[in-house]
Amino acid sequence: MDREEIKERYGNVLFNICVELGRKKVSIGEMLRWETGTIIRINKTSGEPVDFLVRGKPLAFGEVMVLEERFALRITEILTKEMLVEKYKDGLYET
Repeated sequence: MDREEIKERYGNVLFNICVELGRKKVSIGEMLRWETGTIIRINKTSGEPVDFLVRGKPLAFGEVMVLEERFALRITEILTKEMLVEKYKDGLYET
């Protein structure tokens, strides 16, 4: 099935996309110490791409922007099947 056939058949199907800024594993004890104003460091640094996830799995990378005084996201890379296989193989994404 080519892109046009896919768009014709599935073009109006809705799904949720999550944008992930980073991840961190925390213990329940640590989480229970959180309070308003707590700062949580994540595994990404400023300027690194954000991940676009569908059903918890990566689909693309992007960057955060400000557009007309609102946050926006620019897609910078859409992952290919080969790229996804490589990331899972290297343990960069959990199954």
